[in-house]
Amino acid sequence: MAVTDPASYLRTLPAIRERTRLVMDKAEVNQLTNFDIDFTKFNETVEFVASIIQRDFAPNYSKIPPHGRWQHFDVGGVSRIQRLVDSWSGVDDTEIAKRLVDLFLVSVLLDAGAGNKWVFSEPGNVAGVYGRSEGLAVASLYLFMDGLLSSNPSNPYQVDSTALKSISVDTVSKALQHSSGNPLAGMEGRAELLQRLGYALEKEVKYFGPDGRPGYMLEYLLENSTPSAEGKHTVSVATVWDVIMTGLNPIWPKGRTALNGVSLGDAWPCSSMPQDGEEWETIVPFHKLSQWLCYSILVPLERYGNITFAGKELQTGLPEYRNGGLFVDTGVLILKPEIYKQGITNNLNIGPEMQEVPVFPADEDVIVEWRALTVGLLDLLLPAVNERLGIAGTTDQLILAQLLEAGSWKGGREIAAKKRPEKLANMYQSRNSRNNTAVRRLMTEYKQLINEAPDGISAGPIDEDNFFEWECLIQGPEDTPFEGGVFPATLTFPKDYPLSPPAMKFTCDMFHPNGKSIWTSVVEYIVLNWINVVYKDGTVCISILHAPGDDPNMYESASERWSPIQSVEKILISVMSMLAEPNDESGANIDACKVWRNDRAEYNRMVKANVRKTLGL
Repeated sequence: MAVTDPASYLRTLPAIRERTRLVMDKAEVNQLTNFDIDFTKFNETVEFVASIIQRDFAPNYSKIPPHGRWQHFDVGGVSRIQRLVDSWSGVDDTEIAKRLVDLFLVSVLLDAGAGNKWVFSEPGNVAGVYGRSEGLAVASLYLFMDGLLSSNPSNPYQVDSTALKSISVDTVSKALQHSSGNPLAGMEGRAELLQRLGYALEKEVKYFGPDGRPGYMLEYLLENSTPSAEGKHTVSVATVWDVIMTGLNPIWPKGRTALNGVSLGDAWPCSSMPQDGEEWETIVPFHKLSQWLCYSILVPLERYGNITFAGKELQTGLPEYRNGGLFVDTGVLILKPEIYKQGITNNLNIGPEMQEVPVFPADEDVIVEWRALTVGLLDLLLPAVNERLGIAGTTDQLILAQLLEAGSWKGGREIAAKKRPEKLANMYQSRNSRNNTAVRRLMTEYKQLINEAPDGISAGPIDEDNFFEWECLIQGPEDTPFEGGVFPATLTFPKDYPLSPPAMKFTCDMFHPNGKSIWTSVVEYIVLNWINVVYKDGTVCISILHAPGDDPNMYESASERWSPIQSVEKILISVMSMLAEPNDESGANIDACKVWRNDRAEYNRMVKANVRKTLGL
C-alpha cells in the first residue's frame, strides 16, 4: 500500500488491524516463524468463550459492560466508583466526567506489571487485599481520593500538572504500599511516569486546558463534536485517539522502535511481516496501553459527558497475555518445538514454580508474532461467538469491547487457572506465607469445583492474586418459583479459613435493592429478603455460615453451624436448598412469615416476577 508518512500511519488506529492482518495471512497458510496454528481447535475456543458469557450473562447480553478500568475499580463486588460519585454532592455531570477521566487516565498509566509479590491492602477492609491490575486500580483510587494528585485545595478530586510535576517517589511508594516486604516492581519508574505526565499536560494546553487536567479533554472533544437534535454530542473515536497519541506522546519511554527519528511507541518489527519492502513494512503496531486507556475513558465520557462515540469498531482486541493465552491454552496456537525449548531454557533462571512455562522477553520476535495473532484471532472470535449465542444481527449482538470483558479476557484467566492451578497456588503462597494453610485449602476446593461441580453452582476466585475473594453463581432449583434464575454472589474468606466460615453476599438486584427504603408490599419484602435469611445488603445468614460451636441463643445445634469439615460446595448446596424451602420457623419478620405460610400463590408470583427482573425480561 502507498504510505507517504509511515511514522504517522503506524501510530493510527486503522494501522493496527491492517498490519496484524498480514501476520494472519501467514497463519492461514501455516507459514509463521514461531507458531503452528490449528484452526480445527477454533470452534472449541468459540464454545468455551460462549459458555462463559452464557453462564454469567444469559440472556441479558446487552448488560455486559465494555472492557475498561471501571470494572477493575469494583473488584470484590464493591461499587467504589459509584460510591465516589454519589459522595460528590452538588457536582454537575460535566465535572464528574472530568474527575473520572483524571482518575482513569492516571490509573491506566500506573497499570504496569506489579510483580508476583506485591498486594494492596484496602484501608478499613480486612478482606480487601488485591494484587496485579485490580490491586493497582484500587491503590490508584486511594492515591486520587487522598488529594495527592491535585494542587487545588478546593478540589482534591482532580489531577493537574502542578501536582504531578512535583510528586515524589516517596509519596507514590507510600500510597501504593511499596516496601521491602511488599515490593512493587518499577516503583521509581511509576513516579517518573507521573512526573512526565505532568509536563505533558502542561505543554498540551489545547487538549488539557490551562490547569493541565486530563479531564479537560472533554472541552476539546465537545468543541470537535457534532450536536444532535436530542442534545447529545457525537465524537469520533479517532478524535480521542489523537488526544491520547499526540497529547501524551512526551510521556512514553525512549528507546522504543523508531522510524526516521520518530518514536512509534508500542510497535515492533516482526519476522512474519513482509521482508522484501521498506523498513517500516516489517513493523506491527499495537499501542496496547493507549487502547486500554481509550477503552477506559470512553465509559465515563459517555455516562457523564453527554457524548456518543462513533467509530468504536476501529479499536482492536488488546494483545496481552490474558487474551493471547486463551488461544494458546485452547490449542489454537502451538509454539514450534524449537521455540518452546528455547522458552523453557529461558525460564530455568526464574524459579522452580514456573519451570513448565516458556518465557521470552517482551520485545522478542515470538512475542510480537503472538500479539499480532491475538489481535487477528479476536476479530475472528467476535462474529463466531455472536453466532454461537444466537444474537448475531440483533440489538443484543456483542461489540468487541464486550467480548473482551465477558469472554476472552475472563476466559483466558479461567482456562489458565484450570490448566495451571498448582502454579497459581505456589505463586500466591510465595507472597503470602502466613496464609498458606488457608490458600492450600481454598485451592483444593477450587480444583474440586472445577472438576466435579454439582449441577447448578459454580464458584472460583475473582482474581488469582486474591484467593480470599470468590464469585459464585447459583441457578434457581427446578420445580420451584426460582427456576430459570441465575443469582450471582461473593464469598469472602477469613485468613484462618477453614477454622472460621466465609461471609456470603448476593450481588444481584433481586437481593440487593440498591438503597430502596420503602417496600411496596410485605410480599416484596419476603422475596427480597428470603424470609429474613438474606439481609437488605445481600448478606446471607444461614446456620452453616455461623461461627463454630454452640449457639449462645440456643436456636441452633453445634452440628448445624460451621465446622472445618464444611466446604464451599456445601455452602452453595445449602443456599440452593434454602431457595427451594425457605425456613420460616425462626423468621424475624412475623408478617413475612405469615404471607409465606398463608398466601403461597402470591409469594410464588412475586418470586417469578423477580426472577424475570434479574434476567432483564
